[in-house]
Amino acid sequence: MLLYLTIFGFITTFLVFINLRNSNKTNIYLFFFLLINNIYALSHYATVFTSSRLLVAIMLVHFTPLYLLLGPLFYFYVRGLLNDDYKLSKWDILHFVPAVLFVINISPYLIQSWDYKLNYASGVLIDSRNFLKVNYLFLPPKFSFLTRPVIAFVYVIVSVLLIINRGLKKNYLSKQSSLVFKWLMLLVITSIFMYLGFLLFTFAAYFDMDIKVPDQKGNFILYITIFGLFLLNFSLLFFPNIMYGLPQLDYAIFSRKGKLKEADLSLFDTSKKIRSFEISADKLTLLKRKVDSYIEKKPYLSSEFNLTVMSMDTDIPIHHLSYYFNEYLKLNFNTWKNDLKIAHVIDLIQNGTGEILTLDALAKQAGFGSRTSFFNSFKQKMGVTPSEYLNNSN
Repeated sequence: MLLYLTIFGFITTFLVFINLRNSNKTNIYLFFFLLINNIYALSHYATVFTSSRLLVAIMLVHFTPLYLLLGPLFYFYVRGLLNDDYKLSKWDILHFVPAVLFVINISPYLIQSWDYKLNYASGVLIDSRNFLKVNYLFLPPKFSFLTRPVIAFVYVIVSVLLIINRGLKKNYLSKQSSLVFKWLMLLVITSIFMYLGFLLFTFAAYFDMDIKVPDQKGNFILYITIFGLFLLNFSLLFFPNIMYGLPQLDYAIFSRKGKLKEADLSLFDTSKKIRSFEISADKLTLLKRKVDSYIEKKPYLSSEFNLTVMSMDTDIPIHHLSYYFNEYLKLNFNTWKNDLKIAHVIDLIQNGTGEILTLDALAKQAGFGSRTSFFNSFKQKMGVTPSEYLNNSN
C-alpha cells in the first residue's frame, strides 16, 4: 500500500510541476514539499518493507539532507499563501542551514564506493540495527535519525501559529478565503498525522534499535503515517484551484515599473492593513480598467500572445489574471483571447477587407496559429464556419 501511495504521490507532484508556469509562484514550495515527502516515504518503504539491496543502498542515506527541508518548505508555502508573496528574505537562508550541515555531515558516506554502499545495505537487511553503523563527519547517525521528523513537526506547529495569528477564519469570511482556510487546515492536519507517525516510528525504532519496529510492536504507527500520506497525496483532488494559486486580491497592484497612476490609486484605501482573499468591487474595477486599456493596442493579434506575455506587459501576476478570467469573467484565457481574435476578423469582414483576403490570410491577420484553430474558434463563437459567415454577408 505504501508503495502505491508513493507512486500516486509522484503523479500528483508532477501535476503541480506542469502547472507551475501559470500558477501562484508560492506553489514552488508546495511542489518541492510534495516531492521530498514522497521520496521520504519511498525511503521508508525501501528500508522497512523490501529486501532489495539496491533500493536500500540508494534511499537510506543519500536523501537525508532533503528531509531537513520539509519543515521550511511547509512554512514558506503557508506564509507565501497568506501573504501572496513567494519571495524569500535574506534571513530565510538560515532555514537551509540544517540541510547544508547534514550534507557536510554525510559527505564521508557520499564519497564511498558503490560496493561499500551495497555492503552497507546488505548489513541493514541482515540486521536493521546496522543502519547506525555508518561513518558521519561530526554528528552521529542516531542524532540524524531523530532530528528529521522533529524539525518537520516543529515547523508544522509554527505554521499553525502563523495561521492563528493571521486570524484567517475570523477575519476572512469570503468564498475564496474560506477555501484557503479549508485547504490550509487539511494540509496542517495531514502533515500532523504524517509527521507524528514518523516521529513515533523514529522514537520507537530508536529505543528498540530496530527500524522494522512496526512488525514487532503492531501496525498503529504505520497506519498513522500511511493515513497522513494518503491525505497529502489525494488532497489536491479536492482543491483543484490550488493548481493555479489562490491570490489575495483586495489591495492595490503596484507596477514593477512604478506606482499606479493617482487616478487608479484613488480607488483604494491603501492604508488597509488586512488583505482579503476575495476580490472587491474596487479591485475588479482596477483589473478591468487595466485589461481594457491593455487590449486597446490589440496585443492578442500576435501569434506569440499568451498569459505570460500579458502578465509581463500589464504587471499583473499570472495567478491574479487566472482568477479574474476563471472566477469573474467565467471564461478561460484561451476562450477570451480567441473571442477577441474573432471579433477582429468580423470587423475586417464588415469593413470589406474580407472580400480581398483569403480565409488563411484572415486567420493569419488575427494571429491564429493554424487554419484549423481559426475555423474551430470561429464556429464556436459565431455558430457558423468562416465560409458560411462570408456567404451570408454577401
